[in-house]
Amino acid sequence: MACNPLIVALLSTAMLVTGRSATAAEPYRHAAKIDELVKPLIDSGTLPSVVIGVVDGGTQWIGTYGSVTADQPLPPTADTIYEIGSVTKVFTGLLLADAIRSGECSLETTIGEIVPSIRERNPTVGSSIQLWHLATHTSGLPRLPTNLQPADPLQPYADYDRRLMFEFLEGFKPTTAPGKPSGYSNLGMGLLGELLATRTRTAYENLLQDRITTPLGMKDTVIRVRDADRPRIAPPHKLDGTPGTEWQFAAMTGAGAIRSTARDMSRWIAAHLSPSEGELGNAIELAWQQHSAAAGDTFAMGLGWHIARDGSTRWHNGQTDGYHSMLMISRDLNAGVIVLSNSEAAEVDSIGETVIRLLAGNPIGPVATPGVMVDQKLSNRLVGRYQLTPAFILTITAKNGRLFVQATGQPQLKLVAERNTKWSIQGVVATLEFDLPAEGSAASVTLFQNGAVLKAIRLAD
Repeated sequence: MACNPLIVALLSTAMLVTGRSATAAEPYRHAAKIDELVKPLIDSGTLPSVVIGVVDGGTQWIGTYGSVTADQPLPPTADTIYEIGSVTKVFTGLLLADAIRSGECSLETTIGEIVPSIRERNPTVGSSIQLWHLATHTSGLPRLPTNLQPADPLQPYADYDRRLMFEFLEGFKPTTAPGKPSGYSNLGMGLLGELLATRTRTAYENLLQDRITTPLGMKDTVIRVRDADRPRIAPPHKLDGTPGTEWQFAAMTGAGAIRSTARDMSRWIAAHLSPSEGELGNAIELAWQQHSAAAGDTFAMGLGWHIARDGSTRWHNGQTDGYHSMLMISRDLNAGVIVLSNSEAAEVDSIGETVIRLLAGNPIGPVATPGVMVDQKLSNRLVGRYQLTPAFILTITAKNGRLFVQATGQPQLKLVAERNTKWSIQGVVATLEFDLPAEGSAASVTLFQNGAVLKAIRLAD
């Protein structure tokens, strides 16, 4: 549902506050630099459209680039709607903080206290995993549940309901004790959203509206877009430019189901730079606090927030089947940035990081576009569908001289050549090695990831 959290070398230097009023008479001082940053990615076709919201001291600025679709050359606006993917997780973390401030639960509340059947059938999980573990990726739960088997591979979460989620937990045997970094878990954050909804006898969508978006005036931050607002949705695009799919959710809502706009997300940034007095402001402060320490390659965590290496900046990115987003907020800078695009391209993350560096007064360079140009004769021999299992297929495609891979139910990712037969996967610690004969198409491809070696056989065209 969202991109693997990239291990980004973020913000290790001191930062300076910048900003001036952005008006028609006096444009935002960094607008030209941001234009230079984004324009090559639009011109190259890497990104169809991008909207960037910057909150810089007392200045708020929104820049819009590209066209929402190639066949409908309409520019995006501050109110164009994008899926924000795993940026949803910081909203779920704030809902947990709000529930704690209102006395509905505590950080130490266990899964089993909210769903007794899980505790009764699996005491280890039901009595040991606490809510703060779910919000900080220290629960020991896997990235995704093993009983996630969608009827439609293009809608991997549409039919995964609460019953299936709880059934998985009732039989799950953890290998890592809760409280220690155990790996990024979409399941954990999806479960947290379901537990909070269960506790309050409502739906996650209602909690989101009642406790966050209505108080903050974020009218376009929703799970389901109203029919009247659908014309404002930027259609999703895979990396190779083909159409993506707008995802629907049943029980994983809290991990990645929110849609929003740059205007609304700028309000979110402002609310976190200067929290208001009252329950919601107090909840924002609780979610902002560090709740787990960095360990190895993992970041320290707030409730849902990654904490950058500078110890100040909070961030999260997100990726679904045709969208990518990056959110970064620094109280030291009194600034933040949101980047939204209707492409899966990880360059969106780089735009966000580079803008934050610009706001800090640091020198910046252009955003690199990973991947190498591929000879068409070679790409024709590698493209195709490769089957690991009947329900799990790797699809290799080529576009504009570059190669891409998409696994069933997952976003498309770029491939970067190490040699003709061996390719690394951008954003994932994994490689693909093709069995390429002297002539003709590759017969198979082997995936190397996390110590596993998995061979996929090429399917007939």
